[in-house]
Amino acid sequence: MELEVTWRRTMRVWWSYLWRSALAIIAAALIGAILGAVAGLLLGRFGVAVATIKTVGSLLGALVGLVVSVFPIKMILGKDFGKFRLVLVANDK
Repeated sequence: MELEVTWRRTMRVWWSYLWRSALAIIAAALIGAILGAVAGLLLGRFGVAVATIKTVGSLLGALVGLVVSVFPIKMILGKDFGKFRLVLVANDK
């Protein structure tokens, strides 16, 4: 049975997504910092230009952010919100 999309239900889903996203951002920042530091140290030892190291670090950070951003959505799909669940339903087409 389909339920009406109310502000209360919307806010419950939004909050569930928001706090998970905040944790994912923190995790991505930590992972990105570690990967960036390792890449920077390795590239620096091989004499790679600072501008190139910054570009590589930025690209690594963006990649980590993209990968980690999927997890909050995956975590709330199928989650029980009390009187409803957030699920995927096939179209009847």
